Amino acid sequence: MMKILVLDCGVGNLASISASLKRVGATPRIVSSIASERSFSGLVLPGVGSYSAAFRKIDEERERIVSLAEKGCPVLGICLGLQLMFNGSEEGGRGEEGLGFFNGFVKRIPVGRLPHIGWNSLEIAGESVILNGLENGAYAYFVHSYAPLEYNADEAVAFTSHEGFRFPVVFEKGNVFGVQFHPEKSWIPGLRILRNFVNHCGGGRDV
Repeated sequence: MMKILVLDCGVGNLASISASLKRVGATPRIVSSIASERSFSGLVLPGVGSYSAAFRKIDEERERIVSLAEKGCPVLGICLGLQLMFNGSEEGGRGEEGLGFFNGFVKRIPVGRLPHIGWNSLEIAGESVILNGLENGAYAYFVHSYAPLEYNADEAVAFTSHEGFRFPVVFEKGNVFGVQFHPEKSWIPGLRILRNFVNHCGGGRDV
């Protein structure tokens, strides 16, 4: 089975992510550091909560994560994990620079009712590896108040709307993927996304 590392940033529902990865045919391994890990096929960056708290862990692993991505290892960021893949966030403090996989900046969603929580539909904007097989309008589960509102349009592959405000929620560039919602809580569409990621890592099974 395909070994996928799940980096413990101290702010994610690791048990739920691991259970979903197992369901689509992967062998997840929760790790606090990737330095001593060998023979794995992909990396997941989860996260729920404070950008600053997650940033501290990501910053410790920055060189290893960037090196893995540059060598072609598939990397998936989930919710806050996606936000950490950008250049930075207004939620973070001074000097808290993101991984920079995607060009742009994370900002608070400019609507009256936050957090954006619950089920919402996806507007798929074009061909996508991570969304392969999903129907336009498929629903996913969101819990967040911030999102990448400054972004490269070529890297955004799906959008949603909250209180009439449309913003991107799925990004991909080469072997790097990110989703603003929680696939581990999004039932069949979420499992399909995780299966697509595992398949991109080299193996997986249908759901």
